[in-house]
Amino acid sequence: MNDNYDVVVVGGGPGGCIAAKECAENGLKVLLLERHREIGIPVRCGEAVGKAGLLEFFSSDHWIVQKYVKKFNIRFVAPNGKTLDLNHESEAAVLDRKIFDAELGIMAASAGAEVVTGANVTGLISANGYITGVKLEYQGKSIEISSKIVIGADGIESRIGRWAGVNTSPKFADMESCVQYTVAGKEFDNNRMDFYFGKNIAPTGYLWVFPKTNGTANIGVGVNGPVSKSKKAKEYLNCFIDENFRGISVICTTCGGVVCAETLEKISGNGFMLVGDAAHQTNAVSGGGIVNAMKAGRISAEVSVSAIRSDNVSSEKLLEYDRKWLKKQGKMNRKFYMIKGIIENISDDTLNSITEKLNGQPFKKRTLINIFKIVLLNYPKLILELPKLFS
Repeated sequence: MNDNYDVVVVGGGPGGCIAAKECAENGLKVLLLERHREIGIPVRCGEAVGKAGLLEFFSSDHWIVQKYVKKFNIRFVAPNGKTLDLNHESEAAVLDRKIFDAELGIMAASAGAEVVTGANVTGLISANGYITGVKLEYQGKSIEISSKIVIGADGIESRIGRWAGVNTSPKFADMESCVQYTVAGKEFDNNRMDFYFGKNIAPTGYLWVFPKTNGTANIGVGVNGPVSKSKKAKEYLNCFIDENFRGISVICTTCGGVVCAETLEKISGNGFMLVGDAAHQTNAVSGGGIVNAMKAGRISAEVSVSAIRSDNVSSEKLLEYDRKWLKKQGKMNRKFYMIKGIIENISDDTLNSITEKLNGQPFKKRTLINIFKIVLLNYPKLILELPKLFS
């Protein structure tokens, strides 16, 4: 490592890697710091992502798209056990995040970014109200690195934001506790993703079964903070496994938190920007954050290039990142957050009724839009919220 860079990116997830890659491709001197010894580990993700999102960053003939993307059938399972095959247009992927993230790190390095793993950032350097670099521990040494911009892509537990003076604490109700098992020992339908709903299965959230390769699958659940106080996510998952997959082998356990909230009000300032989970840029309905993080990483790179070329890294200049994010995805994320509030209040009886009604319809009518229409019929007060959703 040198002691001075144009941009230091903290965090080697999808958002950080894309930010580092695209900054380097535009001629900036970039350092990407990952505190773990290997990019992609540990995995804290259900690993599902849409093809459309991937194609914003990789061509259709890129190995990532070729290897992973296909048309999955989507099946909803109601609280009473009845199933609904959903009519949907999009293709999806169930990634291997260890491989996917490692590939992104290689792409960043190949573009010219310096990638350093096992580097634990311990603080920020500041001068005259600006963030001007980072402090880190690396191979037993304390090091200070100067930079014009620091991009914090250090995940849900982001310290970069807090150190920069941003209140990154989510509401307790917006914090999802998630546990996932990668399992083997049973035949799974490799062409179908299953989503289970119900107060006894996944109150305020959902439980998922995502098939992988070689007879394995990811089975996981997420529940919000207030619910997890009385019964932990792992207990819900264990009960489900015991009832539906008794005797299956758990070959990997993943756990962690997901912030299902609106994007932070402040995601940039003098000399810094926050990307991905660090900025609460996750889809509040699905809990998915891979593509959103990459979108934010790309925008942060665009703004970094412009700011450094104009020799202006002030909060006024970097506010361009906030505005571009809002236009690109932020407004939609606000709507997802509102929809999340609606979904959390749907009763099991309503979920069962939706399943029954749509199963009586031709397959082409079993869409998310028609599910939403039935919800409105059961909760007419929600009609008052529609102007906000479509504004």
